[in-house]
Amino acid sequence: MLKQKRTSRTPGRPKLNEQDMPIQELIIRTAAKTFMEQGYEAISLQQIAAICGVTKATIYYYYSNKAELFTASIEHMLTIAHQATKSLMDSEGHLRDRLERVAYVKIARPHSDLETMLKEAEKQLSEEHVQRIRLAEQMLYDLLARHFEEAMTQGQLQSGSSLLLAHAFSSLLMMGNRDSARQLFSSHEELATSIVDLFWQGAMKK
Repeated sequence: MLKQKRTSRTPGRPKLNEQDMPIQELIIRTAAKTFMEQGYEAISLQQIAAICGVTKATIYYYYSNKAELFTASIEHMLTIAHQATKSLMDSEGHLRDRLERVAYVKIARPHSDLETMLKEAEKQLSEEHVQRIRLAEQMLYDLLARHFEEAMTQGQLQSGSSLLLAHAFSSLLMMGNRDSARQLFSSHEELATSIVDLFWQGAMKK
């Protein structure tokens, strides 16, 4: 009886079974959370591997280098943010109430500013990496802009650039990450409401 030939395997490559995809998902989720909390420079692939309970070689099987993992993890994070924001913005209720729900969810999970992280990582990122991140980010702005455009048509908001309004709202939400702003309010709900109030007063139709 002939023995079955053993297939050679690249060092560090995990076994291909039903656990294969969960391992990659664990890596990408862990990397996204860690980068968003601590930034780019402070984190190494070895640290991410240790948190995941895998070898550094396992990470290299899926991602060629730190810049690639960073890019993929930020894309992943922005995709999840897009899905969550879409669910909230597509729900029933007045636009202002939906914006408050979006603000609360974002404020309840503070993280590093994307622009700060990109500036920190820019020397390691290729043009393709940056373009991929910007494309994922743009999807969020486009989503908000679509709802703002509808509100303008309905007379809830003053006419103007819906995309600029989306950028303005997103910038205001980043205030929720600042300790100085968070300390002014007793709860995330109050801070979310105040940020949306500030936005609404400038954007609503007079």
